[in-house]
Amino acid sequence: MNNLNDLKRKYENIEVPENTLEIIEETIKKAKHKERRITILTNVASTFATVILVITILVNLSPNIAYGLSRLPVLGVVIEVVTFRNYESKDNNMQANINIPEISVKDEKGQILEESTQNINQSIEKYTETLISRYKEDVEASGGEALQSVNLEYEVITNNERLFSIRFNELIIMAGGNEKVKIFHLDKQTGEIIILKDIFDSNSDFKRIVSDNIKEQMKKRMEEDENITYWLDSEVPDWDFNSINDDTTFYINEEGKLVIIFDEYEVAPGFMGVQEFEIEKEVIKDIVKDGFFN
Repeated sequence: MNNLNDLKRKYENIEVPENTLEIIEETIKKAKHKERRITILTNVASTFATVILVITILVNLSPNIAYGLSRLPVLGVVIEVVTFRNYESKDNNMQANINIPEISVKDEKGQILEESTQNINQSIEKYTETLISRYKEDVEASGGEALQSVNLEYEVITNNERLFSIRFNELIIMAGGNEKVKIFHLDKQTGEIIILKDIFDSNSDFKRIVSDNIKEQMKKRMEEDENITYWLDSEVPDWDFNSINDDTTFYINEEGKLVIIFDEYEVAPGFMGVQEFEIEKEVIKDIVKDGFFN
């Protein structure tokens, strides 16, 4: 019995290197390249299974490691557009062409992750059904005699280790055009749909920091081009851009930078169209959560 107790004490007192999490994360990255050998701690492994074994042991050794590992990207998650349906209608002078994708979320074995798949598809369906219902209501109200065209297209704009983002470009043409953008983001680590506030530390003043940077960009653009106009310090204060909000439209571009999007008429006259503002990493580096930016 004493021998067992001694072994238990030795097991619990095993020292874990301070940089263990960094070693694990780096090892996981290397595991994705088949031609590379995996090195972890002081042992050399030639298969990904060895990495999983070491991680399992480390989780049991330290609750701090277990917490840290919960923040690492989920391995092997594959997200893709598997099919789409099209709502197409022509009613006298009115027409609609709305493309609706269906997303599949799978693990490394190809098994569908039901909850994550359902989360994003239900969000997309709710959004597109709202557009279709609004169009049908307009058709009924006008008998199809109104001049109206509704078009919706989509594209996958981010699909990295942590984030999957699909963008919808909505164009409604009546007397004039009205462009809007809707982007859905699926966090591969949690399987949840996220909004802008979710990528920042909870106690951060991200809205002020990002908004101030956008205002600086607006002023610079107007100084450089007299044809550019933003509603900023204008004669109609109610129109002026003051701040982003928790769910302002955004995406992360190929350079790993945050991009904020405003719909047509949201921060500028209609002729300016949809407006995008790239936020430099230096501006938000101290307030963003780990894992969302390269």
